[in-house]
Amino acid sequence: MRCVHALTIYHIALLIEGYNPSEYNCSSAGCWGLKAQRDTAAVLTALKNAIDDETLTLYRKVYHEEFGAGLDYSQSLVHVDDLQDWMPRIGLHDSFFRPAAPAPDIQYPLGDFYAPKLAAAIAAWKAVTADPRLLRGKSPKKALEAWLRENAARYDLLNKDGSPNATGIEEISKVANWKPTGGAPATPEADEPAPGFLESLGDVSGKPTPGFSSVEDEETPF
Repeated sequence: MRCVHALTIYHIALLIEGYNPSEYNCSSAGCWGLKAQRDTAAVLTALKNAIDDETLTLYRKVYHEEFGAGLDYSQSLVHVDDLQDWMPRIGLHDSFFRPAAPAPDIQYPLGDFYAPKLAAAIAAWKAVTADPRLLRGKSPKKALEAWLRENAARYDLLNKDGSPNATGIEEISKVANWKPTGGAPATPEADEPAPGFLESLGDVSGKPTPGFSSVEDEETPF
């Protein structure tokens, strides 16, 4: 359908709502399925109203030979260029005629809105959070700083002498740091050693264990 430059309002409504017009060969919406009728009702109403008040121009007008010579919407055509000019005036977006503009890619260095420090903060955050090894023995901020130093050239974070820009790296690390309150990195606690064989037997020095009596010190009562 993209090679067609003029369409009926029924084809337009179907395309806007994500339907394939080739599956709906009827000349009006009355013979479509109930779901398609409901989905396209608002768009069809808007198109007809725009044509009636001439805010949307018809590329080709066809009138009924009967019924008071009214417009035949199944034969009249709207040019795609006129449709695309009209849609933004009513705030209408769709995936076929007027898709919403994609957001700029922050990592694309040749983009009009490329911000090196913002790109560096996002890249560092993604890299450090995706690899637990980079956090081993380091706070998030220190891990971010280490990654940024290694990748300083990619994000214009070098001084004139070629050394990493420590001030810039620290600022970016603050932005990407998900634990700004600080604190030492958690370290695994050492396991308490299991009791040795002799310890498991208690005191074997010959001294009586508290709560028990030695058979040599007392006679066994009968």
